[in-house]
Amino acid sequence: ANSACPPAEARPRRPASQRGHERSSGARPQMSEEYRARSRNAVLARDDIGRCKPSIYDLPHEAHAYGRCDPPDAEGAREVISSWASHVPRRKPGLECQDFRKLNRMAAVDGVANANQLKDWRTTRDIKLVPKGPEGALPKVIPSDVIPSFAYGKKSRPSTPIHSVIGGHYAREQEQVLASIYQKHADEKDMPNGKRSIKLTLAARKNIMNAKSNRALNDNPPPEKEVWKMSKFKNVKGKMSAEGLGRAESAPTLQQVA
Repeated sequence: ANSACPPAEARPRRPASQRGHERSSGARPQMSEEYRARSRNAVLARDDIGRCKPSIYDLPHEAHAYGRCDPPDAEGAREVISSWASHVPRRKPGLECQDFRKLNRMAAVDGVANANQLKDWRTTRDIKLVPKGPEGALPKVIPSDVIPSFAYGKKSRPSTPIHSVIGGHYAREQEQVLASIYQKHADEKDMPNGKRSIKLTLAARKNIMNAKSNRALNDNPPPEKEVWKMSKFKNVKGKMSAEGLGRAESAPTLQQVA
């Protein structure tokens, strides 16, 4: 950046009378906004409301884009979503593979010390991999081994038949049932001599049942139950009688007085 003040030959000279007045009054001349913008000084440059300070560096034009331009990706989001590559498991070692553990042990016994010696040593030796047998008991056979489509767990409820609900299948069934009931009542009205069943309410059915039970009790009364007494008082006779209960204690005395 340039210095705060331009060179002496570039600065305009003020009249001598003005300079003398400034020295006598002690007032310093104010810096114009145009001069602040031309000074390219970060301290003197002012920012406007809602804007940043003007740059003091030589920058490209406003349409210039900064940063590194990356090449476009040939495979975008559409290609990734539309095509899915399934996982391909790695091939398991077979009988044609070499047993590297056994080869390394034998090479160490023969005194092979580096990779070059191991390379030359392996050219004359070929030890195939022997598959391991099952350790311990044989694995149990589970249903999914026999039936690949076998599913474990508790069976959940069937899904809602949304097509029948939206299509009004159940509504049509109920309309048909209701229409058959109305048709049955209409046919019964058209048969005056036929048997007509009357549907009773819950209260009427209860009243009929209570009446039948009361009539059965009256026709066949249950045997009277013996009054319960303690066993030691069953054979004790009472000391009071009906005649004694109607006589007052003062009756003999009144008779003697009379």
